[in-house]
Amino acid sequence: MSSSQKLNNACQEILDNCSNCGQCISECPMLERIGEDLVSIAMRQPTVEEAYACSLCGLCEAVCPASLSPRTMFAEARTKAVEDDEILIDEFRYMFPDRDLNVMTLYRELNGTHYEEFPLDQTSPVAFFPGCTLLTYSPELTKAAFNNINQRYPELTLLTDCCGKPLYQLGLQRRGDDYVSYLKAKLEKLKVRSLIVACPSCYYQLRPAVSDLGITLMTIYEALGDSPVLKNQTKSDQLKLVTIHDSCPDRFEEKFASQTRAALKKRGYQLVEMEHSRKTTACCGSGGQVTHFQPELADNMVKSRLDEIKRSGAQIMASYCLSCVLNLSRNSSYVPTKHVLNLLLDLDQDFEGLKNKAKRMFDGPEGEKLWERVMAD
Repeated sequence: MSSSQKLNNACQEILDNCSNCGQCISECPMLERIGEDLVSIAMRQPTVEEAYACSLCGLCEAVCPASLSPRTMFAEARTKAVEDDEILIDEFRYMFPDRDLNVMTLYRELNGTHYEEFPLDQTSPVAFFPGCTLLTYSPELTKAAFNNINQRYPELTLLTDCCGKPLYQLGLQRRGDDYVSYLKAKLEKLKVRSLIVACPSCYYQLRPAVSDLGITLMTIYEALGDSPVLKNQTKSDQLKLVTIHDSCPDRFEEKFASQTRAALKKRGYQLVEMEHSRKTTACCGSGGQVTHFQPELADNMVKSRLDEIKRSGAQIMASYCLSCVLNLSRNSSYVPTKHVLNLLLDLDQDFEGLKNKAKRMFDGPEGEKLWERVMAD
């Protein structure tokens, strides 16, 4: 089926079933900014700018009484825009995970981040898939997680690939499918039978692929299981009241949401919930790569979420998605932000400013040269 037909079908689903109750608009800053009811948007179909302003977070679907999915309409509009050359998507190739050099691999190169001391891409029944964000921006946490899992799975190998989700988010459907085929072939070659995943985006992105291969997929929290480190009460006398920012891909199944809350309680942390949590969690502002297309909108989403975190009264915000942590750790006047694994593994880190540090790679004359490198064909 063509991308145009898929978009038509997504729009028709809304036209046939939407009552225009406004629930999605009341929750979504992007829909509110458009200033039209959902039926009107579906009737004329989203513009390219609107498609790439959607964070693809799924909150619209979660609050819809009819379980309609406006995000599917916007996602299909992205794919159509790419296939019809309505957007110069190649200008964003610095994000493409299937390129040898992209912003993440460059960041690791410049900061001397490597994992050569670990068994990389080895034939093994059990593999750890941290995800590209954790690999890039928190090698300390990645290594600590591997070492803890390794105690339970001595044959563990480390995979440093991306799950490929950014390609789909950008509207590069065919390129995404090719990348998934590469990952499936790699997993088969390495004879992996169990795949341990740290990132919720990776978990839900990879699940259909590994299911085809008969591979068991586990979250890192399942893999840690009864690890000795999780049996001990936290030694920290401070920052005991925690609120969890849930990751958008987990909103419908709440697998990571439930497992991380149980693990934190076991470690002695007290939890307090925000107004938007679990199924109705609000996007941190990094969903759908919106920061690259609509930075002002993304910044407003960050502020809105930070205000809600502050109102919760928590002493620390924890998330099981490092992309969320990085996006929400940009303002020191708010509640400190940590990855859930930081709390569980007693590994303290300061993520503030890390995202800005990545942007500064391209400042000045040397930065211009790096930009030329990462954008080279």
